[in-house]
Parts: sequence; C-alpha cells; structure tokens
Amino acid sequence: MRQQMHQQRYANRRIKLHGFALPTLLIMLAMASIATLLALRNLWVNDQLLNAEADQLRTQHKAEAVLSVALADILGAASNNNGEATPNLRHNSGGTTQTHAFFPTSMAEYELLRQRLSTNTNQCSVGICAPNTLDAKTTKASYWKAQTATAMPVSANDTPYGDNTAWYWVDVFPQHSISTVNDSSIAPFVYRITTLANGVMPGSSTVLQAIWVHHSSISNTGQWRSWHVLHD
Repeated sequence: MRQQMHQQRYANRRIKLHGFALPTLLIMLAMASIATLLALRNLWVNDQLLNAEADQLRTQHKAEAVLSVALADILGAASNNNGEATPNLRHNSGGTTQTHAFFPTSMAEYELLRQRLSTNTNQCSVGICAPNTLDAKTTKASYWKAQTATAMPVSANDTPYGDNTAWYWVDVFPQHSISTVNDSSIAPFVYRITTLANGVMPGSSTVLQAIWVHHSSISNTGQWRSWHVLHD
C-alpha cells in the first residue's frame, strides 16, 4: 500500500514538472526573440547614423571644393571661345547701359557695383555681393539657404553631383582707408566666400564661409584668413 502511494506521489510530481517546462520554454523563446529584435533594431539605427554621417561628410567636402571654384571665379580675367579671348563680364564693368554684377578692381568700380546692386534686397546678383554693412544674419546657415536665387550655381562640370546641388556667393569688402588708398602693398578688397552644398539625404546640407585676400594690389596670389561651418 505504501509503495503504491509513493509511486502515485512520484507520478504527480513528474506531471507538475512537465507542466512547468512548457511555459518556461515559451518564455525563454519569447525573450530570445525580443533580444534578436533589439539587436536588429540597433544594427538598423547604427546603419542609419553611419549613412547620415557619411553623407554629411561628403556634403562638407563638396562645399570645401566649391571654395576653389569661387576663388577661380574671383581670379579669372577672360574666357576662351573658339580660340579667341573674349572679355569676361564678371571681370568687366562694361558700358554705362549695362547692369550686370562684376568683380571690381578699384574703388570707382566698387562704387559702380554697389550702385548696380542697390536695388537688390541682399545686394547680391549671380553670386557677387557688395553689402553695405556686416549683417548678423549672414552668419546663419538658414539665411544663405534662402538666398539661392542670387547665388552663382555650380555647374555639373565642377561637381560630380549634378546641377542645382551647390552654390556660392562672394561678398566684396573694401580694405583701404583714406590714408592707404594709394598704397599698392595693401590689397584693395577682402573677399568673404560663402558656399552651400546639398547632400543626397533629405535635409542634408553644409554652409561654409571663408575669408580670402590678395597678397597685394598687384598680386594675383593670396591667402585664406579664416574658414568655418555656419549653423543656426
């Protein structure tokens, strides 16, 4: 009798143990599934962050490359068309009836440029600007992003990303004072170059601003004085 009771208790205990095994297994499977999903989510988030960082880096490199395009525009004097040198209107004020923007070489030409740009809201046209004062808004990236209509667009020949992906502006500031206006060792103008480049991802863009100045008024070489990324 006692042996039968013992066997009955042992059988009941085995049934209870088997009853706990299935829920325990299900819980462990659920936890493993959750851990796998979290790992996959972390991989996806890291991949998105890496893509965003890579795109931002490419966009900054593109904006830096546009600085050299803008500098070449400042230094350029003539374009070659069918083997004949033709005047570059960006370096020629033209006649009194013309209204295009150009890079001045003297204070008289600078005043003419300011007169031509005086009707523009931000004193800019095709990337050439002659601001009256240093405006605090021009240190904000959002300001330049809204001014692409007055910028000089970078053509697809100068960037592998195609048209309408990069622009630049050149602010021309006089450097001479009344006492140094005839000093040839001092360059007449300082150029503030602002470049805007859009990335591949939506909303990705970089705005750079740099200062460049000639070594002297008779020199075609110069140096960069500053360089920084603009933010809001």
